[in-house]
Amino acid sequence: MSCRRFYLLLAIIIGSLCLPALVLAAEEEGGGKKQATSGEGGGESGAKKKGGDEDVSGGRFKGDPVYVHLAPIVLPVIADSGVEQLVTVQIDVEVKDFDVADNIHTNMPKVRDSLMRALYGGLGNGSLRNGKLVDVTRIKSKALTALNDAIGSGVLDVLIQNVAQRML
Repeated sequence: MSCRRFYLLLAIIIGSLCLPALVLAAEEEGGGKKQATSGEGGGESGAKKKGGDEDVSGGRFKGDPVYVHLAPIVLPVIADSGVEQLVTVQIDVEVKDFDVADNIHTNMPKVRDSLMRALYGGLGNGSLRNGKLVDVTRIKSKALTALNDAIGSGVLDVLIQNVAQRML
């Protein structure tokens, strides 16, 4: 492995480890989203979020969607010549109810593994790209399939919140 490839791979690994910490720090400084909490009575669903589920919103009233906000996923696109670009995808997941949201939290390592494998493979083989550009519609479809495989029923939709590509 050449020295240049080694340092590039090291930068990718460090960047993917630091990004969630930076997002968390920004939220603690007041840059995060205000989250809806559920209550009881008055036509509300009666389901309550747990105190630690700050990345879950919605579901305040019966029939309202519930969203789980996932940490950004950083994926390298590797060609024959080495790392070609970095793609960062931020996904929110629409789920049936708070029980499914709790299931996602409980199985978060499995969820992230499933998403990483599905998206990394698709970006690498070109099935999730149009040339060098990411195909957001295909990413959404692939992520929904991966989440349903990891969690089972209850995942209604995948909402792509942000896609960033950095050519190297």
